[in-house]
Order: sequence, then structure tokens, then C-alpha cells
Amino acid sequence: MNSVDWIAPLRLAPEDHPHLEALHTSLVAELYERSRMPLVIMLGAMALFFGLLRDIIAASLALRILFPILVALVFLRTVLVIKREALAVTFPQTVHRHMIFLTGALGEGLLLGAVLLAAFPHLDPGRFLLMCLCMMGVAAVTAISLSPSPASYGAVMVPSLGALALAGVFHPPFGLGLLFPTMVLFFMVALGAVSLHVHKSLQRTILLTLRLQDLSLRDHLTGLRNRRFLTEFMQEESPRVIRRWVFKDPFIQTRRSISLILVDLDHFKKINDHFGHAAGDAVLIQVAQLLKEIVRKPDIVLRWGGEEFLVLALDSDRVAPPGTSVRIHERMARHDFILPSGETIRLTCSVGFALFPFHPEYPEGLGWQQVFQMADKSLYHAKEEGRNRLRGFLPGEGEPREIIAALETMDPDYTRARETGLIQLV
Repeated sequence: MNSVDWIAPLRLAPEDHPHLEALHTSLVAELYERSRMPLVIMLGAMALFFGLLRDIIAASLALRILFPILVALVFLRTVLVIKREALAVTFPQTVHRHMIFLTGALGEGLLLGAVLLAAFPHLDPGRFLLMCLCMMGVAAVTAISLSPSPASYGAVMVPSLGALALAGVFHPPFGLGLLFPTMVLFFMVALGAVSLHVHKSLQRTILLTLRLQDLSLRDHLTGLRNRRFLTEFMQEESPRVIRRWVFKDPFIQTRRSISLILVDLDHFKKINDHFGHAAGDAVLIQVAQLLKEIVRKPDIVLRWGGEEFLVLALDSDRVAPPGTSVRIHERMARHDFILPSGETIRLTCSVGFALFPFHPEYPEGLGWQQVFQMADKSLYHAKEEGRNRLRGFLPGEGEPREIIAALETMDPDYTRARETGLIQLV
């Protein structure tokens, strides 16, 4: 079982496999979102537990050690789910955030179970009943709040309710004998079934949403992402990239950028004119496939419109030109494109790029839209210089804030910025 199966263990239909990582991310986000209020309720339950167990805690060394640790852990978990956005910056991998939550849930379940086992031998029937009622309420809330992750639900409830059942075996309340632990185990199984049912319903809802989003964010001809995807992706990703540069997270040794690479097929209109639009469509489909083969697995290829494509090279080194842009420019010229008639042709392309953030010493200076405009302008220069060129803008000499301020006020072609050396076209 891989890391994704721990959060989404139910079998998926083959058509949903491409959405597996997105499903994982959505379920973990839902897990943190749903857990905020239940963890606050759990802190309230700790206060109730303390009221019920105050005299027992004072007389028991084990409880004097275990109970404060349990309260501290619940408080820490509450802070983590409230500060989940900051946690996502430090731990960008979804599986890491899930494992952090799962570890905390297991620790809480084990500590709660240990407290119950230590306390129950000293409880009178009335307080025993109150503790059981409180545990039932906690278990019911947990069944819904942790349903995005069946593993996390099991980590909390199996140790705690298991300890409750075990306590009932050795100290049966009200003369119930084995009936009480049997009822507790039945309750645990029933809540587990409810939790899995909620998980399944939530998984279906998320998958349906992902399918609809996928249809609206894809180009119908090439199957690539479209313009709308860029806006949605960069609105979420750009703040994360900027935070990594601004806050200098000690866990991140190398800070990477996003290379925005625009690719325009040279003289593509001639293909439609000489061979027909069906041939042009066939070439566009092959270009899309070639670009997906050239880029790395995390990178994203979009059809920007017509014969123009956009590549988002994620976690890119700040080198000029980016390695992905060089590979695209060279591979495109060497590739044989097959027309519906069986003929083969070759194409060249013009490439323009820019790096986000634009200036590493002032990462928040330009938004991703402005950096994209710079990539678009560099593509314009590549075409104006005779096509089949690779061009891009980089920051030049000068104080970072001075460069950014100049770019925001100068002409849209950046002519004056280039003449004064504030930016350079490479």
C-alpha cells in the first residue's frame, strides 16, 4: 500500500486514476478543515475529564504524568490544524501533512486509552457512566470529522475505545459482565462503518468535482490544460513560491523558481494552407505529445491558443535559459511530424521565457501576471528577430526595488529598462 492509499483506501475506477493525487490533496485539506472544531471540543472534554478525575489524578502518579501530556498533545494538534496554511509552507508534500496528522491522532488515541485504563479501576458507577457518555460523544464527533482519513480515525478510536472495552472486562459496571465490552466493540464497529460511508460519499463528491474541473480546464483537441487552468494554478502556487523565498524556511535548502516558457510554432499557417486544417490539428496533437515527453513529470504543459503553448517548469533552477526551454527548442527542430496523408514535415519554434519570482532578492516585487507578460514580450522579440530563436528577460544590474519600480512604470516593451541595464534580454 503506497502513501496515497492510506488517505484514500477505497478502490477507484480506472478513469479516476489521473485524479488520485488531487483526491489525496483534497482529502487531507478536508481532514484539517473538519478537525478544527472537534479538536476544540476535545479540549473541552479534557476539562470535563479533569473535573471527573481530579481526586484520582491527585492520587495516581501515572495519571499525573499521562493526563498533562494528553492535554498538551490535543492543544498542539489544535494549533496545527488552525495554522494549517503555515504548515503547508513548511511541509508542501501532502503525504507529509497527512503523516503529521496521523501521528498526532495515534498519539492522542494511545494516551487517551492509557488514561482510561489508569482511571477506570478507581471510578464509582456514576462517574464511570459519565466517562462512558463523554467518550461516546467524542467518538461520534470523531467519526465524522476524521472521515476524510480512515487511518486517522482508526488511530484515535481503536486505542481509546479498545481501552474502554478492556476496562469493562476487568471492571464490569453495573454487573453487566462481558455485555458491556461487547456493546463498546459493537459501537466502535458501527461508528467505523459510518465513518467509511461518509468517507466514500466524500470521495465520490471530490472525484465528481475533479472530473468537472478537468473538463473545464482542458483543451478539447490536445487534451492539455488551457488558459483558465493557468489562472487557477498560479493563484494558489505563486504565494507558496514567494513565501519560500521571503521567509527563508530552514527546512528548504534550495529555493527554486517557476519557469514560464511560451512556445510558438513558426509559420504554422502554411501547414493549414497547404495540407488542410486536419493536418494542422494532427500536428498540434503531436506537438502536445512531444512537449509532454520533453518536460519533467511535475511540469505542466498548456495549450495557450492556436499554435502557441505554455510550459510551467516547476522547481526550476535560476539559470538562463532554463534547461527545459533549451530542450524544447532543440527537440522541436529535429522531430518528424506525420501528416494524415503519411507525409512527414519538420517545424521550428520560437521560445520566450521568464522566471517567477523575477528577482530573487525581491521576490514579492512582481506578480506572476507581470512575469508572464515578460515571457510574452520575450517571445515577441524571438519572432521579430527572425523566428526559431530562444529569448528571455532577466533582472540586470541595480538595486532590486529600483528594478521592480522601473518595470512597473516604464513602457510595455521594456525598451528603456533594457537601455538602462535594469533588465537584460538573453
